[in-house]
Amino acid sequence: MKGSAGARRAGARTGLLMLAAATLLLAPLLTGCAKKGKVPVADTGPVRIVVLPFEVPEDDPELRWAAMAAPILMARASQQYPDFVVIPLWETMPTAIASAGAARSFNDETANSAANWLGAKWAVMGSITHRKGSAYSLVIDFIPTGSSDVPYRYIKTRRMESMGAAFLASIRQFLRFSTGRVLPPPKVKIPGLDRMRPAAEALDREYGWFVEAEPGSAGAILEEMAPAEKGLARLLLNPALYPGLSE
Repeated sequence: MKGSAGARRAGARTGLLMLAAATLLLAPLLTGCAKKGKVPVADTGPVRIVVLPFEVPEDDPELRWAAMAAPILMARASQQYPDFVVIPLWETMPTAIASAGAARSFNDETANSAANWLGAKWAVMGSITHRKGSAYSLVIDFIPTGSSDVPYRYIKTRRMESMGAAFLASIRQFLRFSTGRVLPPPKVKIPGLDRMRPAAEALDREYGWFVEAEPGSAGAILEEMAPAEKGLARLLLNPALYPGLSE
């Protein structure tokens, strides 16, 4: 009996030693699996964006002004999102005109090229078309320059007077898509696209998107802007041509 009990105790000790050794051997493997399972943290720093003139139908000349109105609204909406850094339009337009060509339209390749040239991580292009009645279709494409990033498209059908909210929403949804962050809607109202028509037509003359360029002719835009909107004005007009913006 004593011999049998001793054998059982010896067997138990041997089993415990084997279990401990196995645990030590497996520990590094288990730790490695845990590290591999970690989700990488998204880059949440400021992102440089180039906003290009939007495309409008060739057979709807009355809508031409919207091509330049869209970048104005995008620039205005961007001021609510510090990480969405829009390159000033006066820096963008020479490259945009060269990239778009006589057709005044962009595709993924030409938008990507313009963004790369200007040192931006993303390009924003889009289109505005009339649907039915007072409704218009708004398409905003966020095109990455990095091969590892995925394009993002925002589509909304709205009346002209409520499109400002759509531009705000497009940036908010894009930032959620690209960074994983859920941002609260800004407590600000952006004017409708129709309110941008006078400024858009002035910018068309300033840069020569559809008409012949007349640099320095868009002073009326500054007269209509509130003093608090000087930051927006600096995104639209070159301070070298409008000294009041550099004060």
